[in-house]
Amino acid sequence: MSNMDELIEILLDPSSGDAEKDDAAMELGKYTEKRVEEVLFVVSNDFGYNEMIRASCGESLAEIWVQRARVDFSKMDRLTEVALVEALSLIRRKRPDWYEEFKHRNPGKVSG
Repeated sequence: MSNMDELIEILLDPSSGDAEKDDAAMELGKYTEKRVEEVLFVVSNDFGYNEMIRASCGESLAEIWVQRARVDFSKMDRLTEVALVEALSLIRRKRPDWYEEFKHRNPGKVSG
């Protein structure tokens, strides 16, 4: 099992502690595989996870998009609450052009 698989397992395992899940979510931002993106997206919008974990998933998703130099606006459009806030925060710093595009597409979701 690869480290990536182990991190996904920790994030999805109901018996893992919140701190472990949060650490796994942050570490997964280093991997650009589509599977990682899908897992992070699902968890980021799953209200069964606490805000800290969902926020870390949103940030890691944005980090993956930045690494790939390709944003998935379809997924970003569907991020909720803290996951969206964290994703936009990173994107605003690292890819202001994407931030402006998102803001243009979703004026009600972005303040300022």
